[in-house]
Amino acid sequence: MKQLYAILILCLLITISSKGQKIGTPDSLLTGVRISTNLLTLREPDGGISLALENRYTKEWSVLIEGTWIFIDEKGDYDLRGKYTPKAKGFRIRPEIRYYMPGRGHKYKLFFAQEISYKRVSYLEEWIHKVGETSNGGYFNYEKITPYDKVKTIIGTSGKMGLQFYFDPPHKFIMELYVGLGIKHRKVKFKDEIPQYGSYLEDNNGYFLDAPESGWNINIPMGLKVGYRF
Repeated sequence: MKQLYAILILCLLITISSKGQKIGTPDSLLTGVRISTNLLTLREPDGGISLALENRYTKEWSVLIEGTWIFIDEKGDYDLRGKYTPKAKGFRIRPEIRYYMPGRGHKYKLFFAQEISYKRVSYLEEWIHKVGETSNGGYFNYEKITPYDKVKTIIGTSGKMGLQFYFDPPHKFIMELYVGLGIKHRKVKFKDEIPQYGSYLEDNNGYFLDAPESGWNINIPMGLKVGYRF
């Protein structure tokens, strides 16, 4: 549903901006270096502050690299509870290349991009072990909760479509929205120790054993950026 909202907002901004800027924007107001931050990274499950540097060397082409410092986590997103988990920390790097379409009136706002992303996050996961459990599993003294370090790495690539436009006539203050589709591979492993045999996880819905957490999946990057052109 969030992806649908992003696409609808993108279409709305394309319609609005097509009426709000002058025809034939000079190259000097489109090219150059700009910095921006993605506001949506503050609300991701592995959230943090992002900073992107884009060099638009022609009005059609640009290269961009974005880094995210991950330090925000939400227990609800991880579906875990406890005083330890998850305490996520890590980083993400996303280089990309963009092509800006001339569009109606040669304003060069609509762009297509291809990105490569790498994310590495470490976090704590609480495992429960029954201490003093009998051989038939019918009795135990108490349950011991132990946090274990886990590391998650994600590598992916995605194609994106977006819109970049300006708030002011000098073309200094930028707003950008994009949505994309691609693939990613996630690998999760314990950093040092592994849980004792017979340990289990507890989430907000019940109990379960360690589920497979590695493999390929669909990647849907989204962005809502604000920035400044130098």
